[in-house]
Amino acid sequence: MAVSFRLGRYLVLLLGNWSVPLVIGIALGVGLSTWQLTEEADLLEEIFTRSMQSVVESCEAATDPPPDKPSPAASGTGPPVAGDGGDTG
Repeated sequence: MAVSFRLGRYLVLLLGNWSVPLVIGIALGVGLSTWQLTEEADLLEEIFTRSMQSVVESCEAATDPPPDKPSPAASGTGPPVAGDGGDTG
């Protein structure tokens, strides 16, 4: 009976000595993990935004200014002929 009583006292003493550092360690671990996850989420959001902006920029229509010179004059003297790519009118 004396052996189990000593073992019980030892376990209670051990639990008393290590419970406070254990709780502090768990709290710090949870806090640092949460901070890291929020930083990683912000980084992923920034990367996603940049990639979507590059996709949008690559899909935009070209906005070249119109040419300065007028279009060339039409060749030929008669009205357009059907089947030559002109008006079929």
